[in-house]
Amino acid sequence: MRLGTVIGRVTLSVKNPRFVGERLLLTLPWTRETLEEQAAGGAARTFAPAIVVYDTLGGGVGQTIGISESREAANPFPQPTPVDAYCAALIDHHFYTS
Repeated sequence: MRLGTVIGRVTLSVKNPRFVGERLLLTLPWTRETLEEQAAGGAARTFAPAIVVYDTLGGGVGQTIGISESREAANPFPQPTPVDAYCAALIDHHFYTS
């Protein structure tokens, strides 16, 4: 699982019928540099490339979320679902020491 910051929402005009009631979040995954910048007291400026994350928890713009990726992202669904990244947690607080 990785942490990421939500920077927006994705809206589709046509989507897979299995995605009823979901939200798709545009998210910047954190890197080690992101955590080090925050630990130094500065604003995070280094992120991995943005990804789209399937969300059922209600994550909002600016919120930190926990992201499950790859095969683990499809595990919460009863049927095989084409999901590569899933919002597994809404993060209220974190700390990092190097």
